[in-house]
Amino acid sequence: MKNRRYVLILGIVIFTLLIPQITWGISNLHPDKAYRMGIEYYNKKQYVEALPYLLVAAEKNSTASNNRIVADAYVELKEFDKAIPYYLKAADIYESINMIDAAIVLRRKAEEIKSTIEIFIDTDFQPNSIKKLGKYEPQLGTYIGAFVEYEPLVGHRNVKKFNELTGKQHAVYYTYHEYGNPFPHNWARQVKEAGAAVHLALEPNKGLDIVKDNKELREFAKMAKAAEVPIFLRFASEMNGDWVAWHGDPKKYIEKFRLVHKVMKEEAPNVVMVWSPNSVPNKNIMEYYPGDDYVDWVGVNLYSVKFYNGDKNQPADQVNPLELLDFVYERFADRKPIQVAEYAATHFSAAGNTDATEFAITKMHMLYYGVKTLYPKVKMINWYSVNNLKYAHSPERKLNNFSILDNAKLKDAYSKMLKDPHFLSTVVNGPYAANEDVYNRKTVKSLENGSYLEGKIKGSGWVKIYDPYISKVEYKIDGKQITVSKQFPFEFSFDTTLLSQGKHYLDIGVYDSKGKLASSKTLTFYTGERKDNVIYLQVGSKVGYFNKQNLQLAEPPFVTNGSTYVPLRFIGEAIGGSVKWEQTTGNITIQQDKMTLILKPATGSAIVNGKEVVLKLQPIIKNNTTFVPLRFILEQFGLQINWDSSSQQIEIIK
Repeated sequence: MKNRRYVLILGIVIFTLLIPQITWGISNLHPDKAYRMGIEYYNKKQYVEALPYLLVAAEKNSTASNNRIVADAYVELKEFDKAIPYYLKAADIYESINMIDAAIVLRRKAEEIKSTIEIFIDTDFQPNSIKKLGKYEPQLGTYIGAFVEYEPLVGHRNVKKFNELTGKQHAVYYTYHEYGNPFPHNWARQVKEAGAAVHLALEPNKGLDIVKDNKELREFAKMAKAAEVPIFLRFASEMNGDWVAWHGDPKKYIEKFRLVHKVMKEEAPNVVMVWSPNSVPNKNIMEYYPGDDYVDWVGVNLYSVKFYNGDKNQPADQVNPLELLDFVYERFADRKPIQVAEYAATHFSAAGNTDATEFAITKMHMLYYGVKTLYPKVKMINWYSVNNLKYAHSPERKLNNFSILDNAKLKDAYSKMLKDPHFLSTVVNGPYAANEDVYNRKTVKSLENGSYLEGKIKGSGWVKIYDPYISKVEYKIDGKQITVSKQFPFEFSFDTTLLSQGKHYLDIGVYDSKGKLASSKTLTFYTGERKDNVIYLQVGSKVGYFNKQNLQLAEPPFVTNGSTYVPLRFIGEAIGGSVKWEQTTGNITIQQDKMTLILKPATGSAIVNGKEVVLKLQPIIKNNTTFVPLRFILEQFGLQINWDSSSQQIEIIK
């Protein structure tokens, strides 16, 4: 037995010594041969053995397919973070040769396995009196809407009943309306009586040629005005898809959209024009955009389906609904109110007669809570509450049940979610609408690393991992568990007054459906008494604090050779001054009231109100940010600075 053990140990030692030679041998292979050998192992599901060969092939011959197979191998080994850069590299290569669809697929794969942990805390909303809002755009919150005309429990267009059954007044109800038919005044009246706004999906199913500035369109607009209710007119949506009659001629589409906008502007001041493509395909979306002057709101239609194309062999569990929103949001959110014009998630699929309740609730939460935290400029979400297994207009669409009322668990989750005051029940800010009251309301803000916190903190997490079904999120402070949350919005709370003054650590652990720790994150924060009119900065942190507000810095302060440096622009503006940098001379001027300080790095001097002094410490450029010596700057402006070496905290007394 003893000899056997020695033989085994000797074998391990010899194998270990041979590893560098084996690796060296693989690295010297021709990329084609390395690829063939890697694929041999890969097809046998021997991914550990395949990976070294595939990596050599991708390194020496960086094609899209070589990078993709490396990513696929890492996924099989559940090393998701290593797979992502290879998917993205392959996508870039595909895009460079104009294979856009392939690039989109791979970027989506990378997104699906990417782990995200974003932490938010509740805070008082600060109304913005500067930003100009669009018509019917709320400054804070998201309107909730629905399509309910095929809900048996609701009855024929009885939207009040849907409010009762879900426990929440909805702000908007929508219907589909054939272009050329008279304005649906009876339906609009019922929606108005239920306290909601009207959302019309106006569809020219006979083609765009029938859209003309004529008596019929003018009469439609006049009746819309006479309804005396806010109206969101979604004209010819999903124009980027070949399944609609108005697809295929972007120039004509734009012409007709602008025509309808013109008539509505002249005849119906209570109408806003909504331009709403489908989330896919996105490569041609911008070809159909009518222009900012003709679009009031930008929408997007998107759905979370359990299986692609109703095929049980094509599961879609990992698709993040927010990703389907990205294309439109990134291009328009800075200048237009955004709405999810249509959304729903499968709770029962015809593919294999699959119950998808958990899927529906998960995707619904990801979208609605994601909008609240990550996509605050989405101002409306409309749920398409229909059992398409029964009511779809064509056989190929009878794949999914999206009805909220058909599934008790989904309905309960929907009702509970909508209790959040972020989800609005009344349209505001326009003709026949209420005025918005945003005072004394709460919102959320991202918890930045290094923030100062005080009082009772309530927060939530928007998290995503490679596994679409998260079993729990665990929160700890300084290693001690404070909360375990098992569903969105993954809430937590704690009281800072029970913590010692100084630096603390908030640890977040996300567990997959099998209870395995899948991703984690640690954020630092600071507690303790904070005086009014004192700016607090922390070495190494991009977050400062002043009069109960966290302040964002471009870069964190740092200490070098015993001196503290802070970003120039931040400190100049924080003391109430203005900052100017002259490119030709490199001189930096800080002006505050009657005080002028000019730093002259080229000569190593400074001018204080016209008097030249020697500048002992020079400004430093780091990460494209100019830093200045803090004590020298503050002393010139007569401000006091306190430094705590133990906590590395800076106090600037104004």
